[in-house]
Amino acid sequence: MTSSHSPAMTPRPVWPVWLYLSALTLALAALAEWHSHAALAVVALGGAWLKGVAIIESFMALCDAPGWLRASVHGWLALLCGGLSASFLSGG
Repeated sequence: MTSSHSPAMTPRPVWPVWLYLSALTLALAALAEWHSHAALAVVALGGAWLKGVAIIESFMALCDAPGWLRASVHGWLALLCGGLSASFLSGG
């Protein structure tokens, strides 16, 4: 007799994502210490966007979500980071 239970899904390891997020945070912090310029805010927001994508895809399980939901969340994140970048650039 065969079992009707499906094999349990193996959870994805989270340490590579944590390592990536930590390295990106340290790189942006080092960049802020090394160089001070108005464009640094845009670079920092670009880093925040990259971190947001990693968090959304890895920890919010969006990678398994329907396409419309993924597009909506990624569009919201891009709009938020783009709007903030535009406000930094237009403000001086």
